[in-house]
Order: sequence, then C-alpha cells, then structure tokens
Amino acid sequence: MEPVVVLTVGLAVAAVVVAALHQWILDSPLLELGEVAWFPASGELSAARALARGAVGAVLPTAATVVAALLVLTAPFAVWVWGVVGLLAATVTLSPLLAVYRYEARPPTPEEAAVVETLPALTCEVVVVTDTTDGPVNGYAIGGPFRDVIGVSEFALEYLPAPQVAALLAHEACHHGERHVLLRGGVSVAVLGAGAAVVTALFDALVPAAAAALLAAVAVERLVAYRTMRRLEFRADAVAARRTSVDAIVSLLTALDDAAGTDQARVHPVLRLFSTHPTYAARIARLRRRTPDEGEGAPTPG
Repeated sequence: MEPVVVLTVGLAVAAVVVAALHQWILDSPLLELGEVAWFPASGELSAARALARGAVGAVLPTAATVVAALLVLTAPFAVWVWGVVGLLAATVTLSPLLAVYRYEARPPTPEEAAVVETLPALTCEVVVVTDTTDGPVNGYAIGGPFRDVIGVSEFALEYLPAPQVAALLAHEACHHGERHVLLRGGVSVAVLGAGAAVVTALFDALVPAAAAALLAAVAVERLVAYRTMRRLEFRADAVAARRTSVDAIVSLLTALDDAAGTDQARVHPVLRLFSTHPTYAARIARLRRRTPDEGEGAPTPG
C-alpha cells in the first residue's frame, strides 16, 4: 500500500478515535481533571481543561487540513480532488459531535427549568450558555445526532417572556429533529462532488483552467450552502409557529431584531447572499403570509 494512503487512513482513524474517546480522556487520571460532565457544571474552567476542550474541538479541522495538504502534494490530481470531497463528507458527519465544545454551558437552575418547561414534549436536553459572545438573545442547536442539546443564553432566560423562550426552543428543536446540520452539509458535499466530477472529467492536472474551475465550484458550493441555511431557518420558524404560535415567533424575531442594533435592510443584497440567516423582516413577513392551507406553518389540530 502506498505510504500516502496509509498516512491518510491513519490520520482519519486517529481523528475519529480521539473524538470518540474525548470524554474518557477528560475523566482520566492522566489529566487529573476529576469527574467531568459532558457539559461543565459551571462557566469556570481550569486552564488544563480549557486546553483539552479546545484541542479536541480543533482536532477534526486540523486533521482534515493536514490530510488535504498531503493529498495535494503527493496524490494524482483526480485522487486529491476526490479526497478533499471525502474529507468534507467526513467533517460534515463528525462536526455535530464536536460542536458542543464551542460553548461554555451549565445546567439550568430550578427557576430557569420552570421557564424551559413552558414548551411541552421537548425531547432535547436544554443547557444554559454562559459565554454568549455573538449577541444578547440567542439559542443554539448543538451536539447531535446521538445527543440533541439546545443551548439558551442566560440573557434570553432572564429577559424574554415565557412564550418567546418557548418559541426559541421550538425553533432550535426543529433544527435537531430534522437534522438540518447534516442536511446542509450534505448539500455542500453534493455540490462539491458534482464540481469534482466535472473538473476531473475535463482536466488531468492542476493547470490554470482547472484551478479556475475548482474555485468556481467552491464559490457555487458556498452560495448554495448559504441559501440552504436560510431556507432551513424559514423552515424552523414555520415548525416553531406550529408548535407555539405565529405571534410568539414574530415577537421573538422582533426582540432579536431590536437586540441586534443594526439595520439589516441597509445591507447590500450581494452581501446577503453570504448570510446564514434571512433578515428578521423577511422571516416575520414570511410567517405573516402563511395560512393554514399552506401546511407547513399551519396550527396542529387538537
């Protein structure tokens, strides 16, 4: 077997093993970190634990980058093009497992748990995110697919009324229930796979025209991926409206818009093509246009 193949397989297997054994590593006497839950019990982390979390959180993209570089340097053109597509597929599959390391979180207090319970039949675990840095009112679909977790910011639980918290939870629960992370990742893999098929059929080496074609494929993938993300946000809004009410979702989006502190209408349309979320105005308008006949946003009988 070629050395590059052995190295590629070895790195991929090592990344999966490290990700799978991360919790065991944190709990082991080797690092002397003591008993650690999947999420820490508070926002306080020791330097050693923070280093361990950060290192493993970065192991997948780091390993993928190393393997991609090796493929580009050593493998034939068609092999490394398809190899990079395969690495993307592996990253898409495993990234939800490592997403939990992006935030510091704690279990909800009894008072917060009472607010969380305003949405009945919630099948996801809810934790409180303590290190919110990208806005004062936020919910997050993190973890999955084997353990679905919703993160809610401390600000949201403290300042949002219960109906808006329920709307927030229902929105994030839809992302988990319909596997939106895997869906949008699958779209990216499909687009890049199609691009790889075209490029490798037309070119046998990385000539300038092949490089331009690859860049075009990546650009198309980004545009399609962002559009898919925006469509999934509309979908999650509609499902959340069905589980709660249109008024609850509209009031939540209005609060988010007010908290953002920016006029989204002034953003250039070209820049909006690279946004992961539609504007709040567009989301509100879409919800208000829905009628029971349109199905997706209609109330559930009974």
